[in-house]
Amino acid sequence: MEFRELLFRKLSLFALPLTLLFTVMLLNFYFLRSELEDFYSLVIKEEITKVRSVVEGTLSAGGDPVDAISYYIEHSKLLEGATFYIGGREVIVPGSDISDSYYQVVLELKPFRFKLYIDTSYLKKLNRHIEIIFLSLLFFTLLFLLFLLYWLREYYNEKIEREKERQEKERIKSINLVIHSILHEVKNRLNVLNLLLHRFEKSGDNKYLEMLRGELRSLNRYVEETADLRRPVSLDITEFSVGALFSELKLRVKPLADKGKVKLLFDYRNCPLKADYERLLSALTDLVKNAIEALEGKDKKVVRIEGRGDGKFYTFRVLDSGGELPKGELFKPFKTSKDKGFGLGLFNVKRVALAHGGEVRAFTQDGWTVFELKIPVDRSEISPKEGE
Repeated sequence: MEFRELLFRKLSLFALPLTLLFTVMLLNFYFLRSELEDFYSLVIKEEITKVRSVVEGTLSAGGDPVDAISYYIEHSKLLEGATFYIGGREVIVPGSDISDSYYQVVLELKPFRFKLYIDTSYLKKLNRHIEIIFLSLLFFTLLFLLFLLYWLREYYNEKIEREKERQEKERIKSINLVIHSILHEVKNRLNVLNLLLHRFEKSGDNKYLEMLRGELRSLNRYVEETADLRRPVSLDITEFSVGALFSELKLRVKPLADKGKVKLLFDYRNCPLKADYERLLSALTDLVKNAIEALEGKDKKVVRIEGRGDGKFYTFRVLDSGGELPKGELFKPFKTSKDKGFGLGLFNVKRVALAHGGEVRAFTQDGWTVFELKIPVDRSEISPKEGE
């Protein structure tokens, strides 16, 4: 996900509550205006009721209602003037202030008919004051929301920048780990080459020369595989015997086993295989090396390498007496429980197995840690599985 898109999504989280808040404020203003209008109507009705009471009381006492209204006008804050109709003419009540801007209402009290002029300006002023207060509140609320959005944007921008820096540090750390691990693996293989060269120089035995060639081929393949892990494994299918494979495997891993004082036990049934000899040998070597290294610091140090065929498939098993599986995710690149490791060994074992149309799995059984590699006897008859 793009960082800007992430920022937009974070800010969008506040859009709904802010929209709801703004809507609530508008609804409150609407209801306040409605309540004020009801209040104004109530005040005007109350004033009309008072005038009616004064006129009716004056009439019942035999007094002059015009004088009574004139007196009321002098003491009222709302009623500013009044007129009455007599003989078809409209006569202004003394003391009246007549204006078309006033609220006008007709009061019928037979035989009199009055028109009252009520000043609602102070109610309008109150309304304007309330509107000003509301608009001020709305303005400062919006100002606060804008400031809040700005602060949130800056906050998430800073957070995104920190995340970028963290990811960059992790990337550099991963690159350093990859370089260190590749160099470590190449150094280990060069040590084996130097050891074989030393033995060849001392004994002149051609078997060490052939082993040197095999190690060089293996090192070359390791470099190729490490260069691009996404590239599918290419196989060089040849026919060979399981016995020959186990013989060379023993020569490869025996020096490491002797160094770690690990006892190696080989138990296999010989049969012909059609597979990639070098890749299969490399995969088994990785499994045996892992088993030997897993026994470091253990009291019992035994590694068994077994091989059994069942017609169409041949199963290799590497068992160590450690009795526990390595921590972490097995068979995934860059996942390792070793202090110095790249996590490519088991990953390449899985790639080799899948390229042959087989499978690999790990489990514990009767106190042994077991890595099982199963491939077809004739690779040319079986398609590779997905994920090679």
